[in-house]
Amino acid sequence: MLLPERGVDERNPVLPESQLLNSLADYLVSQGVAVLRLHQRGHGGSEGLAASTTLAERSADAIAALNYLRTRPQVDVTRLGLVGHGEGANVALLAGAQPLAPTFVVAVAAAGLPGRELLAQQPAMYGKILGNDSTDAQRERKYRLEQAAAEQEAAKMRAHGSNAAQVQTYLDQQHLRQKAAMRRDEENLIKHQRAMLEIVRQTPDNAQAQAILSNMLRQRYPHIAPADLQASVQLLTTPAYRSYLAFDPVPALAEVHCPVLLLQGENDRQVNAAVNVALLKKGLRNNARVAELRLPGLNHALQLTNDEKDSSEAPLSPDALADINNWILAQK
Repeated sequence: MLLPERGVDERNPVLPESQLLNSLADYLVSQGVAVLRLHQRGHGGSEGLAASTTLAERSADAIAALNYLRTRPQVDVTRLGLVGHGEGANVALLAGAQPLAPTFVVAVAAAGLPGRELLAQQPAMYGKILGNDSTDAQRERKYRLEQAAAEQEAAKMRAHGSNAAQVQTYLDQQHLRQKAAMRRDEENLIKHQRAMLEIVRQTPDNAQAQAILSNMLRQRYPHIAPADLQASVQLLTTPAYRSYLAFDPVPALAEVHCPVLLLQGENDRQVNAAVNVALLKKGLRNNARVAELRLPGLNHALQLTNDEKDSSEAPLSPDALADINNWILAQK
């Protein structure tokens, strides 16, 4: 059974997350594996709203879907597993800790960090709905122009007789200066996001929290459209978001006794592979049937690209699909 990332519009086949689960479902079926796609609440004709659904409720939904599959004569109930992506992977692991657990779990890009810390460290925790504010784009354009200017200056130095060592020293200095500036920008963004999340955590009244968050967003993104601003602060104060801020993935993992595959793309900018896999393995340390697979060159949606911002056309790794299928078939 496949569990999606929260917030993904499963009706939009262009989204990388949708492409991943669509392709994985098709591939598994082609290999003789029965697949049930579990929609989020409010999707696929189901009742409720994804924005109001907590992690515990999503886990309960997964268990209910497993119980439904246990009534189907076409399904081998001794090999009934969960495959989840992103938050869906953490939901699958939570379900694995329940009494009526799946017989295996495949966790793709699962978080090991607490929710508030994972969100704070993401490139833009509200980037999917931030809109057309140009603040970050202007900053990145500035860096590209500085790089081009440095190359032009290096060309002038060569033309005026500077040797290769002098030119390289100049380029290295410019690179280090820009790298330091980019690091400061990243640290400031994380600091800003962490402060916003702390406001949400400490302010249970949504109207009050949204007023403070609106001011903070306007200060950093002065060109943000009013509609995008409102959508952002509403997202940050939904029951689902508040649930995730309070979520620590590690404690429940001690109760996961079924086989687990932890699969991450090493170029994942949303869920750092090294940090999060290490924490997940720590939580699963008493489970002798945990496999780890970190795939070089792949992003959050297991695509062959370094650009998380524009990855709709990037190819999905066929090797990743085969690795998941092979591991599933090996579970007895």
